Amino acid sequence: MQSYLLKNIQIYDPESPFNGQTGDLGIKDGQITDFGEKADESGYGKIIDFTGCIVTPAFTDTRCNSSEPGYEHRETIRSLNHAAFAGGYSHVALLPNCNPPRQTRSDIAFLINQVKDMPVKFLPMGAITKDLKTDELAEMYDMKNHGAVAFSNANNPVENIGTMSRALQYTRSFDGLIYSFCHQPELSKGAYVAEGTVAVSLGLKGIPQMAEYLQVQRDIELADYHQSRIHISKISTERSVELIRQAKLQGIKVTCDVAVMNLVLTDETLMDFDSNLKLTPPLRQANDVKALWEGLMDGTIDAICSDHHPQEIEHKDVEFEYASYGAISIQIAFSLAVEGRNRFCPGLDDSVLISKFNSGPAKILGLTNSKTNTGERAEFTVINPHKQTILSSRNNFSLSYNSYYMEKPLPYFIEATFIGKNCLLNKS
Repeated sequence: MQSYLLKNIQIYDPESPFNGQTGDLGIKDGQITDFGEKADESGYGKIIDFTGCIVTPAFTDTRCNSSEPGYEHRETIRSLNHAAFAGGYSHVALLPNCNPPRQTRSDIAFLINQVKDMPVKFLPMGAITKDLKTDELAEMYDMKNHGAVAFSNANNPVENIGTMSRALQYTRSFDGLIYSFCHQPELSKGAYVAEGTVAVSLGLKGIPQMAEYLQVQRDIELADYHQSRIHISKISTERSVELIRQAKLQGIKVTCDVAVMNLVLTDETLMDFDSNLKLTPPLRQANDVKALWEGLMDGTIDAICSDHHPQEIEHKDVEFEYASYGAISIQIAFSLAVEGRNRFCPGLDDSVLISKFNSGPAKILGLTNSKTNTGERAEFTVINPHKQTILSSRNNFSLSYNSYYMEKPLPYFIEATFIGKNCLLNKS
C-alpha cells in the first residue's frame, strides 16, 4: 500500500473544513486519511516536507487539442496524459480535432476506454457538425449518452447562423453544451495578427476585433432565443468580455473561458516574428489583456484553459506567414497564468486565480470538484509559490516543443499531483 505524509502544507480549498490551515496531510492507498499538526510519521512510507507550499484541488482543463489518432507524431494520448499530470490536472476536456474527427458514439466510447487506466481523466468532446466543417449536424445525442461532455468544432467556427441555431435547439432537449469558437473568417482573410499599430509596423494585415465579437454577439442572441446553454471558448477582446458580462446580468445561460497565452503577452511580442506566438485567437493589445483580467476578477470569465496545441517543428520553423497556429502549454499553464497576473492584475488573489483552474472549469463541465478532506479520494495539486518553473527539453513531457517559453523562467512551481493511487513528483 502506497502512503505519503505531506508535512507543513497549507490547504487552499473553500470546500474543505481545513481551508487556510497549515499542517500534515496523510494519504494512504489513494485516500486522504489525516490532517493536523505534527502527525505520527510511523505509518507512512514516504514523508515529504512541503513547507511554504499550498495544496488545492487538482485542475480541470476546458479545452485541449487532440492529436491522437492521426497526429501521433505531435502528441500521443499517453504523452499528453503525462504532461497534464505534471501540470497539475486531473481532468482534461479533449477537442474532437483528431483524424478522423471524434464525431460518433463509438469514437467517444473508444477514447474513454483508451484512457481508463491513466491517471488524468480525458473528457471527450464530440463534433457539432460532421467533419468539423460541414453544415450537417453530428449525432450529438448519441455521443452525449456515451460520455461526451460537450460539443465543439475545435478551431473551426460554425459560420452558418442557421447551423448554429439548429445545434443549440437540438442540444437543449438533452441539456447538451455547445462550445462556440467565435471567429469570422470572412473578416480576417490573409491576416495572422491582431489589427493595430503592431500589425502596421510588421507590414501585416490585421485581424479586426469585430471578427470575434460579432460572432460572440450572434451566439449569445441564439442561446437566449433557444434558452440553451452555450460556452464561448477562447475570448480575447475587450468587447467580447463586455458582451458576456451583460449577457450574464440578463440571465442568459452563457459561460466562457480564455486561453492562458492571451493573458500573458500582448501583440508587441510579435516584433521578432516568433512563430511560436502565431496563435488563434491572436495576441491582442494591452487594453484587451487588462479587460480579460478584469473579467476573471469579477466572474465574467469562468475559466482559464490551456488550449494546448502541439505542432511538429516543420510547421513552426518557417516564415511567420506559413507557420501553423498553436503552442504547447498544459504543463506550464498555471505558471503562465501567474506570470500574466503579476504583469497585468497584481491585485488578483491566488485563491481567485486557482478557482479559474479547478472549481470554475469543473462547474462548466458539470463535474464535482474534489474536496481536501479526510475520507475523500486524493485528487489535488501541490504548488510552491517560492520556486520557479523552467520548461526545458529535459523535463518537457510533450512530444512537441512549440513554446515561446522554453527555457524561460516562470513564477510558481507544481511540486506534485496526487490522483487516487497515482502520484507525480516533479523535478525542478
